[in-house]
Amino acid sequence: MKGTFVFMRHWKVDTYKQGTVHRVMVCFAIPGTHLATKDDKNVSGNFTHVHEGNIFANVAGHVVTEEKSDGTTVYSVKPIRQALPIPSIGSIVLAKITSITRRLARCDLVAVGDQPLAGPFRGMIRREDIRSTQRDRAEPSLSFRPGDLIRARVINLIGHVAGGHPSTSLPGIASPDVEAIIGSARAVAAAVTSAIDSSSASSPTCLLSTAEPELGVVLGIGRPPLSGTSSIFGSTGGLPLVPSSWTEMVCPRSMAKFPRKVAKVPNELIDILLSSSSY
Repeated sequence: MKGTFVFMRHWKVDTYKQGTVHRVMVCFAIPGTHLATKDDKNVSGNFTHVHEGNIFANVAGHVVTEEKSDGTTVYSVKPIRQALPIPSIGSIVLAKITSITRRLARCDLVAVGDQPLAGPFRGMIRREDIRSTQRDRAEPSLSFRPGDLIRARVINLIGHVAGGHPSTSLPGIASPDVEAIIGSARAVAAAVTSAIDSSSASSPTCLLSTAEPELGVVLGIGRPPLSGTSSIFGSTGGLPLVPSSWTEMVCPRSMAKFPRKVAKVPNELIDILLSSSSY
């Protein structure tokens, strides 16, 4: 097989499925490691990509080469670290409100479902995406406040550009072994450069919607008393707010009510919030 494996261990395991022997070969590779020449017998699997007729590893991890009963061989990589999720259109995310304007609310995404995000992502909710009825009358300042934890759905991605795979082709180098090794090194260098560039560039922005009953403020954060402005800026008790209706939350200590676009939350959460205020 063309190319060189960068490996730590190398073994074969025979497994049986429906009376057929599946031979699995495992080794260790880094991004850009040449795995095989792509043809009718060799197939690209998970965390690999095809470039100029060759199969390369995308991530660092264990390479699993499965020889199937039909004669094809599937090349996959099992990452040494589980890949963290990134938001996509349709994803349900948790976010923390950071600022409010007349037209929209800005936030920082913290999780997709119950999994932490793979990097910083910012979000914004336009006034027309706050609720499903009377959308043009929704007011961000009467639906969210900075510090609130919300549940929302991603409806669009702004400024998100999918990255391509780095080329590992080195024409003019005679030895395939040398080409594979240098190609792996170039791929790692490209990955490091990409990470540095992405950290300095602006993060992708997710356009969010809370126009569903299950979406909105999950945990409203109260604010301590501010002279003359407590009715504007939040809870006079400075405690987490408890949902009282779909459009209001209440401070469990002062019983002051504050407008919010409230998400449908479990009763267990309300019990926890009430118990935390009993001191």
